[in-house]
Amino acid sequence: MSDAAKCPSARRVTVMINEHVADVRLNRPDKHNGLDWAMIDAILGAQAELRARAEEGGLRAIVLSGEGASFCAGLDMAAIMGEASRVPQLLVAGANGCTPERNTVQQLALGWRDAGVPVIAALQGNVFGGGLQIALGADVRLCDPDARLAVLEIAWGIIPDMGISVTARGVRPDWLHELSWSGRKVAAREAQEAGLVTRLVSNPREEALALAREIATRSPRAIRCITRLYAEALAAPEGEALALEARLQSDLLGQPEHMECVGARLEGRTPRF
Repeated sequence: MSDAAKCPSARRVTVMINEHVADVRLNRPDKHNGLDWAMIDAILGAQAELRARAEEGGLRAIVLSGEGASFCAGLDMAAIMGEASRVPQLLVAGANGCTPERNTVQQLALGWRDAGVPVIAALQGNVFGGGLQIALGADVRLCDPDARLAVLEIAWGIIPDMGISVTARGVRPDWLHELSWSGRKVAAREAQEAGLVTRLVSNPREEALALAREIATRSPRAIRCITRLYAEALAAPEGEALALEARLQSDLLGQPEHMECVGARLEGRTPRF
């Protein structure tokens, strides 16, 4: 596969990989990238493609965005209920290639983490319901100041269930309760204050791609260790967290990528990995 390669997953999601960065775009702009069955299938396919690419060593960062006016307006309920017989399958753990701990809708958000590389979401327009939950599956969320965010599941008489109990652990609990109970749409600034959004930027996709390209120049082994450290240690008891921290550092020290970083810094050049 060449440096610039297009993933054949489906028209609903496009993936371009260039210089170890995957530019992933939800591609249903006429419906604000609403989640229909084709979009769900395409997201799962893109995640599988990226996991495989990462295992081959060709992927160092992922940027997730939406074409058109919005990132993702959530479930297209009319389209989903058009194939109502498929709905129960969404809640079966281990189906559609998911791990035994996850069902299909949880995979839509948590599956971005499976490649083991940083994932940056670029948000604009409507970021509602399932769209917000998918964005929460990213490690970093760069958001247009004019975007609006909401957890809308309560309007349908259901709960947010795309892994939000895992992905929203850094969000203020009182704010998360209020938003989930009410379905209130909030401005990007309020979402940032509550912890849903990392930074507000005028061009989220370009900023996200620039950040991903910068990350791609760093030691891939160190990036993977940082990702693992925060994924496992932040919720672990102090002793386990400190032991993991020390073990990961020991695995890096003196290894080729570490020595390349040291040499590059001393020589005033960009490291080569």
